Amino acid sequence: MVQWRLVIAMLAFTVFLGNVTSFHAESLAADTIRLGFVADATGAGEPWYKSQRAGIDMFIDEINAAGGILGRKLELVVRDSALKPDLGEAAAEELLTKERCDFLIGPSSSGVAERVMKVAKKYKKIVILHTSNSETLTTTDFQPYMFEVVPNTGIEARGLAQFFGHRQYKRFSYIGPDYSYARNWFSNFKTTLTKLKPDVQFLSETWVKLGDTDFSKEIPNLAADNPEIVVTNLWGKALEEFIHQAKPTGLFNRASLTSLFDLELLKSMGQDMPEGLLGYSRCPPYAINERRMKEFSEKFRAKYDDWPACWAAMAYDGLLALTEAINKANSTDSDKVVKALEGLAFKSLRGARYIRAADHMADVGVYVGMTGKDPRFPNFLILKNVTTVPAEMVWMPLDEVKKLQPK
Repeated sequence: MVQWRLVIAMLAFTVFLGNVTSFHAESLAADTIRLGFVADATGAGEPWYKSQRAGIDMFIDEINAAGGILGRKLELVVRDSALKPDLGEAAAEELLTKERCDFLIGPSSSGVAERVMKVAKKYKKIVILHTSNSETLTTTDFQPYMFEVVPNTGIEARGLAQFFGHRQYKRFSYIGPDYSYARNWFSNFKTTLTKLKPDVQFLSETWVKLGDTDFSKEIPNLAADNPEIVVTNLWGKALEEFIHQAKPTGLFNRASLTSLFDLELLKSMGQDMPEGLLGYSRCPPYAINERRMKEFSEKFRAKYDDWPACWAAMAYDGLLALTEAINKANSTDSDKVVKALEGLAFKSLRGARYIRAADHMADVGVYVGMTGKDPRFPNFLILKNVTTVPAEMVWMPLDEVKKLQPK
């Protein structure tokens, strides 16, 4: 009998603890606006996460110091998805159910983002994408609670093609990782550039295993093509290794390399980065001549003793848009904030921007420049003489978007 009483008492205490935990989460949700960050915080995505987190933390500190949003402070709850879609889905579930988050932000990987979007739709909660950017997220995988403030792969590829389409280059070779992101990106680039410049020559396409870092066989073949431009979607460690291995061969004396040259890569490469390479960035704070971006960069440097990368700036921009929409809706109710976000004109770090209602894509373009030295950055190169290709010039027309979106 005593044993049964003990079991019953323990069960009652367990239920009590569960109720206390639930009450605590609900109490927090009532007092604050909780942001759930599905973050690719470990593995290859770690450098991007650190940059994103710095921008997010700075935004939250500034908003909370000013009194919060609708009188409520912002609170960040982070879960790591480690670039794995199943972990991202589980993280989103936990953030929206156990942690009672009001909104989701992140992740870096488009594969993770696709799974996070499904969870967000299930619970009718908004997710702001500031780094993951597959064009499928706004077309075939579109759902009404997703909003994107990063140039998607279509804008990037077509924007870069637009840049080269109005310059003298005709001979191109390609090397990239063999997965859907790179193949879709290159297809967009090739199709657009061929339309703009019918006499363009694509000399070769080389597809390597995702994660490969030994390019000793591929580099001589690229050199034999005698291209003017080598285009690649290699990224992270693979891109660094490709540059390190190709530089001594003299490849970059005869051809330029075109890829995503974000600040994390440029800092990591340091003075080993060749000068004169034509690269692009999604949002280079050092090259954007907007008052708000300059103020952001100054505050960032004062806080972290470092220059902000595009990942920090785009995360900050995503929260700027969300904040303006919450204030416009005068509510954190998802459906009301969705209506406020659709067509929203907001003052971003990149200047005045708006969110297209049909696909929830912000009109954010791509920035193309040439690697070079700058006295502000004694330890690494940056993109110089940067040209902006506006989103409105290259994003997918609405009739095409609507054909691809789920009915």
